[in-house]
Amino acid sequence: SERGIGTKMTITLPITLAIVSALLVRVSEQTFAIPLASVSEAIAFDGRGVRVVDGREVMTLRGTTLPLCRLDRLLELPSGETGRGSRRRFVVVASLASRRLGLIVDHLYGQQDIVIKPLGHSLRDVRGFAGATELGDQRVGLVLDAAALIEEVLAGTEPDRVRAGALHG
Repeated sequence: SERGIGTKMTITLPITLAIVSALLVRVSEQTFAIPLASVSEAIAFDGRGVRVVDGREVMTLRGTTLPLCRLDRLLELPSGETGRGSRRRFVVVASLASRRLGLIVDHLYGQQDIVIKPLGHSLRDVRGFAGATELGDQRVGLVLDAAALIEEVLAGTEPDRVRAGALHG
C-alpha cells in the first residue's frame, strides 16, 4: 500500500457459509438460533393451558391445537423449571407448510443475522441441527433445524438425543 494510492482488499467467504436472520433463544443455559423463515410467532407460555392428547402435550392457540415440544427435555438439558413455577417461559411457534410445533424455551434474546457454519464430519448426521454460529460474545450457538424437529416430533420419534453442552465443549 502506498500513501495516496489506496489499498484494495478482497474478502472471500467459503461457499459453505450461509447468512440468515434467526431468533436467538435460551434453553437451560444454552443459546440456540432458530431461522426466522421457520418461525411464525413467539408467545408467552402459560402452563395452565397445557393438556395431554394421545400422550403428547398440546395447547390451544387461536382456536387450533398446537403440539408442544419442551426443548430442554428433547435435548436432555437440565430443566429450566424451578420449584417456584412463576418463571416466565415462551413458546416459539415453528411451522413447515401447514404443520406447526410449539417449541418451549426459557428466554427470547431477539432477532439477529447469523452466519451458519456446517457441523463437522462427526456431527453431520445428527438430526435436529442445521449447523452452528458464533455469537457476539464469542460463544458458539447451535442452529436448530426447525423442519427436522417438526417432522421428527410430530411423527412420534425424536431426533438423536445429543447433549447440547457437549457440542459447546
